[in-house]
Amino acid sequence: MQKTIWLLFLGLGLTLACVVPSRLSSQQTTPLPPTRTPLPTFTSTPKKTAVVVIPPTVTPTPIPPTVTPIPELPTPTPPPTDTPIPQPVATDTPLPPTATAPAPVPATAPPKAQPTKPPAPTNPPAPPAPAGGAHGVLVKLTLRDGRNIYTVGEKVFVKFEVNNTTANMIPFGILGLNTDDGRFQTSWDKSEVSPGKPFSHEDGLPFNGKGNHKIWLSICFSTKEVCQSANGDWERFEPGVDVVIQ
Repeated sequence: MQKTIWLLFLGLGLTLACVVPSRLSSQQTTPLPPTRTPLPTFTSTPKKTAVVVIPPTVTPTPIPPTVTPIPELPTPTPPPTDTPIPQPVATDTPLPPTATAPAPVPATAPPKAQPTKPPAPTNPPAPPAPAGGAHGVLVKLTLRDGRNIYTVGEKVFVKFEVNNTTANMIPFGILGLNTDDGRFQTSWDKSEVSPGKPFSHEDGLPFNGKGNHKIWLSICFSTKEVCQSANGDWERFEPGVDVVIQ
């Protein structure tokens, strides 16, 4: 079998060897034009530039510091203070010369306050008789409020009346009140007392200490300028008025 197949392939090969040269000879008689093979064209491809996108840098926003509010403290209430007692304005007027005066009344202890009601005020003493002096005037001095008991710092008001017992005008430089604790308060200045026409006025001053005190009216019969020196012609009218300060 294999031998038969081999012989068939051999015969086929010889047949082809005879046919092909004859065809080739016939084909070579007609010259073929040369064939131009076009050269391949090269199209340059543009380079692509790679674009790198850089993301924006995020700058962190600074966070402001948190301000902790300070709690408001309650305003402390100031403790009550004592109202200062106004003091009389001292003047440059020198104190009038001391006349012969009765012995001061010894200070007595004020009555003890009762828990249920205050002590009843005592009746003021009868007003003294008008005091006459060496300058031809009479002075009448009384307590305005009809009592002689006052508290510390309370103003004690007095009324005075000056009468001219002569037929001539009596001028004066300063007229005022002085007390047993060495104070003087001017009530009037640069005026005169007419005959038959009383000179009336009222004034007051407080006492800052407890005890028995005394008030007089004093008049300087010189000019105001001389009254403010050591050469003033002063007169203090007795007996004055007595007050009790509790």
